Amino acid sequence: MDFVPVTLDRIDEFHALADELIDGEIASAEDIARVQVWTQRSLHMRVWNGTPDGFVASIPLSQKGVDALFAGEFGFANAQRDWVCGLEEEASALLSWGLAGRNPHAQAAALRALLVGWRGFYSNVRVYARARSTEGRALMRRLSFEICAYPDGVNPLYGSTGFPDKIGALLLKRTILGEWEPGS
Repeated sequence: MDFVPVTLDRIDEFHALADELIDGEIASAEDIARVQVWTQRSLHMRVWNGTPDGFVASIPLSQKGVDALFAGEFGFANAQRDWVCGLEEEASALLSWGLAGRNPHAQAAALRALLVGWRGFYSNVRVYARARSTEGRALMRRLSFEICAYPDGVNPLYGSTGFPDKIGALLLKRTILGEWEPGS
């Protein structure tokens, strides 16, 4: 997959890629870096032929972070340390802040990276996401996410209803986690 964790010396590169690929305003590089320092695992970037072309950003949340998310308060710019989980802390949920790629291959790789992380490290928690684009909303349906709240009164917050076995079987046949084994 060629995804690498984003180190602090590559935050600006990650920020530029996210700014290019995500519609609308995104948080500053400094705010994104602060959350990455706290979690040490939220940001991954795909480097293909020496050039970043995709990313996945998934933030492990504490229960306070989930509460802030539902209250419409959570964002990189105003995130608080006790809203996110570091390496030694158990997450109450996972926020898929974003995933994107410059081309269909990079987009599929970003989705695969999210699914690998979800299945491998966060299979016991609910995954939340927002979708700003038509494609994002279609992906939420394809992953069997449901609208669970409107924290800002306008845009829906989606929540997982379980791991998407069908699409997982297609994208995770051979991964670093071994052969895909569908749930019973």
